[in-house]
Amino acid sequence: MNKHQQSGMTTLLITSMLLIVALLFSLASYKNLFYQIKRTQNEVLARQAHWAAEGGLECGYSKIKQEMNLSNITKPSYFIESCDNTNLTVSLDKIDTGKYELLAESKININHAVKNIKKIIVAGSNRSSGAIKATSNLIFDSSGGNSDVYPEPGEKNGSMYECVLLRYAGEVKIIGRLINVGLHYIYPPYDGFYSGDDALYPKCSINHQSTVENDIITATDKPPVFGDDYVKDTIFDPFYDTFSVKRSDWKEGVRDKSTVISGSTDCATTIIRSINVDSDRIWVEGDCDLGDDISLIQDKITAVGIAGIVLVIQDGILLVNGVGDLNALIYHFKTPDSSFVPTEGKWNLLLGGVPSNNGLTSIEKNHVAYFQNGSFRIKGGYVLDTPGLSAKFNGSLDFNFNSDVFKDALDDLKAVKWQQGSWHDF
Repeated sequence: MNKHQQSGMTTLLITSMLLIVALLFSLASYKNLFYQIKRTQNEVLARQAHWAAEGGLECGYSKIKQEMNLSNITKPSYFIESCDNTNLTVSLDKIDTGKYELLAESKININHAVKNIKKIIVAGSNRSSGAIKATSNLIFDSSGGNSDVYPEPGEKNGSMYECVLLRYAGEVKIIGRLINVGLHYIYPPYDGFYSGDDALYPKCSINHQSTVENDIITATDKPPVFGDDYVKDTIFDPFYDTFSVKRSDWKEGVRDKSTVISGSTDCATTIIRSINVDSDRIWVEGDCDLGDDISLIQDKITAVGIAGIVLVIQDGILLVNGVGDLNALIYHFKTPDSSFVPTEGKWNLLLGGVPSNNGLTSIEKNHVAYFQNGSFRIKGGYVLDTPGLSAKFNGSLDFNFNSDVFKDALDDLKAVKWQQGSWHDF
Protein backbone atom coordinates (compact mmCIF):
# COMPACT_ATOMS: atom_id res chain seq x y z
CA MET A 1 0.00 0.00 0.00
CA ASN A 2 1.51 3.30 -1.06
CA LYS A 3 1.67 6.46 0.93
CA HIS A 4 -1.28 8.11 -0.85
CA GLN A 5 -3.55 5.17 -0.14
CA GLN A 6 -2.70 5.20 3.56
CA SER A 7 -3.42 8.90 3.78
CA GLY A 8 -6.82 8.45 2.09
CA MET A 9 -7.85 5.68 4.41
CA THR A 10 -6.86 7.72 7.42
CA THR A 11 -8.90 10.64 6.17
CA LEU A 12 -11.87 8.37 5.51
CA LEU A 13 -11.60 6.79 8.94
CA ILE A 14 -11.43 10.13 10.71
CA THR A 15 -14.36 11.44 8.67
CA SER A 16 -16.40 8.36 9.46
CA MET A 17 -15.62 8.67 13.18
CA LEU A 18 -16.60 12.31 13.13
CA LEU A 19 -19.85 11.44 11.37
CA ILE A 20 -20.56 8.70 13.92
CA VAL A 21 -19.85 11.09 16.79
CA ALA A 22 -22.08 13.69 15.17
CA LEU A 23 -24.80 11.08 14.71
CA LEU A 24 -24.52 10.07 18.34
CA PHE A 25 -24.81 13.69 19.42
CA SER A 26 -27.78 14.11 17.08
CA LEU A 27 -29.49 11.03 18.49
CA ALA A 28 -28.86 12.21 22.06
CA SER A 29 -30.17 15.65 21.21
CA TYR A 30 -33.23 14.13 19.48
CA LYS A 31 -33.96 11.93 22.51
CA ASN A 32 -33.72 14.93 24.78
CA LEU A 33 -35.90 16.95 22.40
CA PHE A 34 -38.47 14.13 22.27
CA TYR A 35 -38.44 14.01 26.08
CA GLN A 36 -39.00 17.76 26.24
CA ILE A 37 -41.88 17.50 23.77
CA LYS A 38 -43.51 14.72 25.77
CA ARG A 39 -42.97 16.64 28.99
CA THR A 40 -44.57 19.72 27.47
CA GLN A 41 -47.51 17.67 26.26
CA ASN A 42 -47.93 16.15 29.71
CA GLU A 43 -47.78 19.58 31.30
CA VAL A 44 -50.47 20.83 28.93
CA LEU A 45 -52.66 17.83 29.80
CA ALA A 46 -52.00 18.36 33.50
CA ARG A 47 -53.05 22.02 33.28
CA GLN A 48 -56.13 21.03 31.29
CA ALA A 49 -57.02 18.52 34.01
CA HIS A 50 -56.38 21.11 36.70
CA TRP A 51 -58.62 23.76 35.20
CA ALA A 52 -61.29 21.20 34.35
CA ALA A 53 -61.35 20.25 38.04
CA GLU A 54 -61.45 23.92 39.05
CA GLY A 55 -64.38 24.37 36.69
CA GLY A 56 -66.06 21.36 38.29
CA LEU A 57 -65.76 22.96 41.73
CA GLU A 58 -67.25 26.21 40.48
CA CYS A 59 -70.08 24.36 38.75
CA GLY A 60 -70.86 22.42 41.93
CA TYR A 61 -70.67 25.55 44.08
CA SER A 62 -72.98 27.48 41.75
CA LYS A 63 -75.53 24.65 41.73
CA ILE A 64 -75.54 24.49 45.53
CA LYS A 65 -75.93 28.28 45.76
CA GLN A 66 -79.12 28.03 43.72
CA GLU A 67 -80.53 25.07 45.67
CA MET A 68 -83.62 25.80 47.76
CA ASN A 69 -83.54 22.54 49.70
CA LEU A 70 -80.00 21.80 50.84
CA SER A 71 -80.99 18.28 51.85
CA ASN A 72 -80.85 17.48 48.11
CA ILE A 73 -77.15 18.20 47.68
CA THR A 74 -75.87 14.93 49.18
CA LYS A 75 -77.80 12.78 46.74
CA PRO A 76 -75.40 10.63 44.64
CA SER A 77 -76.82 11.84 41.34
CA TYR A 78 -77.07 15.52 42.30
CA PHE A 79 -74.33 16.82 39.93
CA ILE A 80 -74.71 14.33 37.08
CA GLU A 81 -76.83 16.38 34.69
CA SER A 82 -75.40 19.82 35.40
CA CYS A 83 -71.66 19.34 36.10
CA ASP A 84 -70.42 15.84 35.22
CA ASN A 85 -69.15 14.75 31.81
CA THR A 86 -66.91 12.04 30.39
CA ASN A 87 -63.80 13.76 31.77
CA LEU A 88 -65.19 15.21 35.01
CA THR A 89 -66.92 13.92 38.13
CA VAL A 90 -68.17 16.17 40.96
CA SER A 91 -69.17 14.71 44.31
CA LEU A 92 -70.03 15.92 47.81
CA ASP A 93 -69.55 14.45 51.28
CA LYS A 94 -71.04 15.79 54.49
CA ILE A 95 -68.30 16.19 57.10
CA ASP A 96 -70.18 18.08 59.82
CA THR A 97 -73.40 19.98 60.42
CA GLY A 98 -73.55 22.63 57.72
CA LYS A 99 -70.14 21.62 56.28
CA TYR A 100 -69.56 19.65 53.09
CA GLU A 101 -66.44 18.59 51.18
CA LEU A 102 -66.83 19.25 47.47
CA LEU A 103 -64.53 17.13 45.29
CA ALA A 104 -63.89 17.49 41.56
CA GLU A 105 -61.96 14.77 39.71
CA SER A 106 -60.94 15.29 36.10
CA LYS A 107 -59.36 12.76 33.73
CA ILE A 108 -57.95 13.99 30.42
CA ASN A 109 -56.85 11.93 27.39
CA ILE A 110 -58.10 8.54 28.62
CA ASN A 111 -56.84 8.98 32.17
CA HIS A 112 -53.30 10.06 31.21
CA ALA A 113 -53.81 13.22 33.26
CA VAL A 114 -55.78 12.97 36.50
CA LYS A 115 -56.48 15.85 38.87
CA ASN A 116 -58.39 15.90 42.17
CA ILE A 117 -59.25 19.20 43.82
CA LYS A 118 -61.42 19.62 46.88
CA LYS A 119 -62.75 22.47 48.98
CA ILE A 120 -65.05 22.71 51.96
CA ILE A 121 -68.40 24.45 51.57
CA VAL A 122 -70.17 26.02 54.53
CA ALA A 123 -73.92 25.89 53.87
CA GLY A 124 -76.16 27.85 56.24
CA SER A 125 -79.40 26.16 57.11
CA ASN A 126 -80.45 22.80 55.82
CA ARG A 127 -84.04 23.82 55.11
CA SER A 128 -86.50 21.28 56.49
CA SER A 129 -89.62 20.22 54.62
CA GLY A 130 -93.15 21.27 55.51
CA ALA A 131 -95.91 23.32 53.91
CA ILE A 132 -96.76 24.63 57.38
CA LYS A 133 -94.11 24.97 60.10
CA ALA A 134 -94.97 26.06 63.60
CA THR A 135 -93.63 26.61 67.07
CA SER A 136 -97.00 28.26 67.72
CA ASN A 137 -99.90 26.13 68.92
CA LEU A 138 -102.32 25.51 66.05
CA ILE A 139 -106.09 25.48 65.68
CA PHE A 140 -107.61 24.34 62.38
CA ASP A 141 -111.36 24.94 62.48
CA SER A 142 -113.25 24.16 59.30
CA SER A 143 -116.37 23.33 61.37
CA GLY A 144 -117.20 20.03 59.75
CA GLY A 145 -115.85 21.01 56.34
CA ASN A 146 -112.58 20.18 54.58
CA SER A 147 -109.21 21.90 54.49
CA ASP A 148 -107.15 20.77 51.49
CA VAL A 149 -103.38 21.19 51.36
CA TYR A 150 -100.96 20.27 48.55
CA PRO A 151 -97.83 19.49 50.59
CA GLU A 152 -94.12 20.00 50.17
CA PRO A 153 -92.72 16.86 48.47
CA GLY A 154 -89.84 16.29 50.89
CA GLU A 155 -87.30 13.55 50.17
CA LYS A 156 -87.68 11.17 47.26
CA ASN A 157 -87.76 7.51 48.24
CA GLY A 158 -87.71 5.31 45.16
CA SER A 159 -90.45 6.60 42.87
CA MET A 160 -92.45 8.15 45.74
CA TYR A 161 -91.98 11.25 47.88
CA GLU A 162 -91.96 11.59 51.65
CA CYS A 163 -94.36 14.52 51.59
CA VAL A 164 -94.70 16.79 54.63
CA LEU A 165 -97.83 18.81 55.33
CA LEU A 166 -97.05 19.99 58.87
CA ARG A 167 -93.89 20.33 60.97
CA TYR A 168 -94.90 21.34 64.49
CA ALA A 169 -93.53 21.72 68.00
CA GLY A 170 -96.61 22.47 70.14
CA GLU A 171 -100.28 21.57 70.33
CA VAL A 172 -102.53 20.98 67.34
CA LYS A 173 -106.32 21.06 67.37
CA ILE A 174 -108.27 20.02 64.28
CA ILE A 175 -112.00 20.64 63.92
CA GLY A 176 -113.34 19.27 60.66
CA ARG A 177 -111.00 17.51 58.22
CA LEU A 178 -107.43 18.46 57.33
CA ILE A 179 -106.53 16.63 54.13
CA ASN A 180 -103.17 16.09 52.51
CA VAL A 181 -104.37 15.82 48.91
CA GLY A 182 -100.93 14.82 47.65
CA LEU A 183 -98.97 15.96 44.60
CA HIS A 184 -100.66 17.07 41.38
CA TYR A 185 -99.25 18.24 38.05
CA ILE A 186 -101.49 21.33 38.09
CA TYR A 187 -99.82 22.51 41.30
CA PRO A 188 -96.09 21.68 41.09
CA PRO A 189 -94.10 22.41 44.29
CA TYR A 190 -91.46 24.21 42.24
CA ASP A 191 -90.61 24.82 38.61
CA GLY A 192 -89.03 21.78 36.96
CA PHE A 193 -90.18 19.35 39.64
CA TYR A 194 -91.40 16.93 36.96
CA SER A 195 -91.45 17.13 33.18
CA GLY A 196 -92.79 13.74 32.16
CA ASP A 197 -96.20 12.33 31.40
CA ASP A 198 -98.93 13.81 33.60
CA ALA A 199 -100.39 10.35 34.03
CA LEU A 200 -97.11 9.29 35.70
CA TYR A 201 -96.82 12.37 37.91
CA PRO A 202 -95.03 11.59 41.22
CA LYS A 203 -97.06 10.76 44.30
CA CYS A 204 -96.64 10.90 48.06
CA SER A 205 -95.91 7.56 49.67
CA ILE A 206 -98.90 6.08 51.45
CA ASN A 207 -97.49 6.84 54.92
CA HIS A 208 -96.92 10.47 53.92
CA GLN A 209 -100.45 11.35 52.86
CA SER A 210 -102.95 11.60 55.71
CA THR A 211 -106.50 12.74 56.32
CA VAL A 212 -106.99 13.83 59.93
CA GLU A 213 -110.37 14.57 61.45
CA ASN A 214 -111.32 16.14 64.80
CA ASP A 215 -108.11 15.26 66.60
CA ILE A 216 -106.40 17.08 69.46
CA ILE A 217 -102.80 16.47 70.39
CA THR A 218 -100.59 17.79 73.16
CA ALA A 219 -96.99 18.95 73.07
CA THR A 220 -95.79 15.59 74.36
CA ASP A 221 -97.26 13.05 71.98
CA LYS A 222 -98.17 12.31 68.38
CA PRO A 223 -101.43 10.44 67.79
CA PRO A 224 -101.53 7.36 65.54
CA VAL A 225 -103.90 9.12 63.12
CA PHE A 226 -101.09 11.47 62.19
CA GLY A 227 -99.09 9.94 59.35
CA ASP A 228 -95.46 10.63 58.55
CA ASP A 229 -96.54 13.81 56.75
CA TYR A 230 -97.00 15.26 60.26
CA VAL A 231 -93.56 15.73 61.76
CA LYS A 232 -93.26 16.36 65.48
CA ASP A 233 -90.10 18.46 65.80
CA THR A 234 -89.41 20.22 69.09
CA ILE A 235 -85.78 21.15 68.43
CA PHE A 236 -85.83 22.81 65.01
CA ASP A 237 -85.33 26.57 64.78
CA PRO A 238 -87.73 27.96 62.15
CA PHE A 239 -85.84 31.25 61.92
CA TYR A 240 -82.49 29.71 61.03
CA ASP A 241 -84.30 27.11 58.95
CA THR A 242 -85.89 29.86 56.84
CA PHE A 243 -83.32 32.66 56.75
CA SER A 244 -79.97 30.88 57.35
CA VAL A 245 -79.36 33.42 60.11
CA LYS A 246 -79.10 32.72 63.84
CA ARG A 247 -82.23 33.61 65.78
CA SER A 248 -80.20 35.90 68.05
CA ASP A 249 -79.06 37.86 64.96
CA TRP A 250 -82.59 38.49 63.63
CA LYS A 251 -82.24 42.26 63.72
CA GLU A 252 -78.93 42.76 61.90
CA GLY A 253 -79.11 39.56 59.90
CA VAL A 254 -82.59 39.87 58.41
CA ARG A 255 -84.70 42.82 59.54
CA ASP A 256 -82.12 45.45 58.66
CA LYS A 257 -81.75 43.86 55.21
CA SER A 258 -85.50 43.99 54.56
CA THR A 259 -88.03 46.72 53.82
CA VAL A 260 -89.25 47.65 57.31
CA ILE A 261 -92.71 49.17 57.85
CA SER A 262 -94.95 49.80 60.84
CA GLY A 263 -98.04 47.73 61.41
CA SER A 264 -101.52 49.23 61.34
CA THR A 265 -105.19 48.53 60.75
CA ASP A 266 -104.46 49.44 57.11
CA CYS A 267 -101.40 47.24 56.84
CA ALA A 268 -102.13 46.01 53.32
CA THR A 269 -101.90 49.50 51.83
CA THR A 270 -98.42 50.05 53.28
CA ILE A 271 -97.29 46.65 52.09
CA ILE A 272 -98.55 47.37 48.57
CA ARG A 273 -96.60 50.63 48.46
CA SER A 274 -93.44 48.85 49.62
CA ILE A 275 -93.36 46.06 47.04
CA ASN A 276 -91.07 46.47 44.04
CA VAL A 277 -88.42 44.54 42.16
CA ASP A 278 -85.79 45.37 44.80
CA SER A 279 -88.18 45.03 47.73
CA ASP A 280 -89.63 41.54 47.98
CA ARG A 281 -89.03 40.90 51.68
CA ILE A 282 -91.34 43.06 53.77
CA TRP A 283 -90.83 43.24 57.55
CA VAL A 284 -93.81 44.57 59.55
CA GLU A 285 -93.29 45.72 63.13
CA GLY A 286 -96.37 45.40 65.34
CA ASP A 287 -100.01 44.53 64.70
CA CYS A 288 -101.02 44.03 61.08
CA ASP A 289 -104.53 43.79 59.65
CA LEU A 290 -104.42 42.57 56.06
CA GLY A 291 -108.20 42.74 55.97
CA ASP A 292 -109.76 41.65 52.70
CA ASP A 293 -107.12 43.33 50.51
CA ILE A 294 -105.15 40.18 49.70
CA SER A 295 -106.04 40.41 46.02
CA LEU A 296 -104.64 43.96 45.87
CA ILE A 297 -101.31 42.78 47.30
CA GLN A 298 -101.22 40.01 44.69
CA ASP A 299 -102.03 42.51 41.95
CA LYS A 300 -98.96 44.53 42.96
CA ILE A 301 -96.75 41.43 43.00
CA THR A 302 -97.93 40.58 39.49
CA ALA A 303 -97.55 44.15 38.26
CA VAL A 304 -93.89 44.47 39.30
CA GLY A 305 -93.09 41.08 37.78
CA ILE A 306 -91.71 39.19 40.78
CA ALA A 307 -92.46 35.61 41.76
CA GLY A 308 -93.68 36.50 45.25
CA ILE A 309 -92.72 38.00 48.60
CA VAL A 310 -91.71 37.01 52.10
CA LEU A 311 -93.93 38.79 54.61
CA VAL A 312 -92.64 38.88 58.20
CA ILE A 313 -94.87 40.11 61.02
CA GLN A 314 -92.83 40.83 64.15
CA ASP A 315 -94.23 40.98 67.70
CA GLY A 316 -97.78 41.75 66.72
CA ILE A 317 -101.21 40.37 65.96
CA LEU A 318 -101.75 39.28 62.36
CA LEU A 319 -105.26 39.25 60.95
CA VAL A 320 -106.40 38.00 57.55
CA ASN A 321 -110.12 38.28 56.86
CA GLY A 322 -111.49 37.25 53.49
CA VAL A 323 -110.76 35.24 50.39
CA GLY A 324 -107.86 35.58 47.97
CA ASP A 325 -104.67 34.13 46.51
CA LEU A 326 -101.25 35.37 47.53
CA ASN A 327 -97.80 34.41 46.23
CA ALA A 328 -96.02 34.77 49.54
CA LEU A 329 -94.40 33.06 52.47
CA ILE A 330 -95.93 34.35 55.70
CA TYR A 331 -93.59 34.35 58.70
CA HIS A 332 -95.17 35.29 62.03
CA PHE A 333 -92.34 35.99 64.46
CA LYS A 334 -92.02 36.63 68.17
CA THR A 335 -88.51 37.88 68.85
CA PRO A 336 -86.46 36.10 71.56
CA ASP A 337 -86.72 38.81 74.24
CA SER A 338 -90.18 40.08 73.35
CA SER A 339 -92.95 40.40 75.94
CA PHE A 340 -95.62 40.57 73.23
CA VAL A 341 -98.93 38.86 74.00
CA PRO A 342 -102.28 39.28 72.25
CA THR A 343 -105.11 40.71 74.30
CA GLU A 344 -108.86 40.94 73.90
CA GLY A 345 -108.56 44.72 73.70
CA LYS A 346 -106.10 44.56 70.79
CA TRP A 347 -108.25 42.07 68.94
CA ASN A 348 -111.38 44.14 69.43
CA LEU A 349 -109.62 47.10 67.79
CA LEU A 350 -108.69 45.01 64.74
CA LEU A 351 -112.01 43.20 64.58
CA GLY A 352 -114.12 46.31 64.97
CA GLY A 353 -115.77 45.89 61.60
CA VAL A 354 -116.27 42.13 61.91
CA PRO A 355 -119.44 40.67 63.46
CA SER A 356 -119.21 39.42 67.04
CA ASN A 357 -119.38 35.80 65.90
CA ASN A 358 -116.11 36.23 64.04
CA GLY A 359 -114.64 32.91 65.15
CA LEU A 360 -112.49 34.10 68.06
CA THR A 361 -113.71 33.56 71.60
CA SER A 362 -112.82 35.88 74.45
CA ILE A 363 -110.42 33.30 75.83
CA GLU A 364 -108.76 32.78 72.45
CA LYS A 365 -108.18 36.50 72.06
CA ASN A 366 -105.69 36.29 74.93
CA HIS A 367 -103.47 33.62 73.32
CA VAL A 368 -104.22 33.61 69.56
CA ALA A 369 -101.74 35.88 67.77
CA TYR A 370 -102.58 34.89 64.17
CA PHE A 371 -106.16 34.65 62.97
CA GLN A 372 -107.19 33.71 59.47
CA ASN A 373 -110.88 34.00 58.72
CA GLY A 374 -112.10 32.74 55.36
CA SER A 375 -110.58 30.78 52.51
CA PHE A 376 -107.24 32.54 52.11
CA ARG A 377 -104.96 30.68 49.69
CA ILE A 378 -101.24 31.21 50.06
CA LYS A 379 -98.64 29.49 47.90
CA GLY A 380 -95.42 29.92 49.84
CA GLY A 381 -96.63 28.32 53.04
CA TYR A 382 -96.67 29.44 56.65
CA VAL A 383 -94.01 29.70 59.33
CA LEU A 384 -95.82 30.44 62.59
CA ASP A 385 -93.05 31.13 65.07
CA THR A 386 -94.59 32.58 68.23
CA PRO A 387 -93.74 30.05 70.97
CA GLY A 388 -96.36 29.88 73.70
CA LEU A 389 -98.98 31.64 71.57
CA SER A 390 -101.46 30.27 69.02
CA ALA A 391 -102.51 30.57 65.39
CA LYS A 392 -106.09 29.87 64.35
CA PHE A 393 -107.37 29.06 60.88
CA ASN A 394 -111.11 29.64 60.81
CA GLY A 395 -112.78 28.24 57.70
CA SER A 396 -111.37 26.12 54.91
CA LEU A 397 -107.60 26.12 54.55
CA ASP A 398 -107.06 25.56 50.85
CA PHE A 399 -103.59 26.10 49.40
CA ASN A 400 -100.88 24.51 47.30
CA PHE A 401 -97.26 24.80 48.37
CA ASN A 402 -94.76 26.30 45.88
CA SER A 403 -91.25 27.24 46.96
CA ASP A 404 -90.62 29.38 43.85
CA VAL A 405 -92.66 32.25 45.30
CA PHE A 406 -90.12 32.93 48.09
CA LYS A 407 -86.89 31.69 46.50
CA ASP A 408 -85.73 35.07 45.17
CA ALA A 409 -86.81 36.92 48.31
CA LEU A 410 -84.43 34.80 50.41
CA ASP A 411 -81.59 34.45 47.92
CA ASP A 412 -79.44 37.24 49.41
CA LEU A 413 -79.49 35.54 52.83
CA LYS A 414 -78.37 32.10 51.74
CA ALA A 415 -75.19 31.34 53.65
CA VAL A 416 -73.39 29.14 51.12
CA LYS A 417 -69.69 29.98 50.95
CA TRP A 418 -66.22 28.49 50.71
CA GLN A 419 -64.47 27.83 53.99
CA GLN A 420 -61.24 29.80 54.10
CA GLY A 421 -58.10 27.66 54.14
CA SER A 422 -59.87 24.54 52.90
CA TRP A 423 -58.31 24.45 49.41
CA HIS A 424 -56.51 21.24 48.51
CA ASP A 425 -54.81 20.52 45.19
CA PHE A 426 -53.25 17.08 44.96
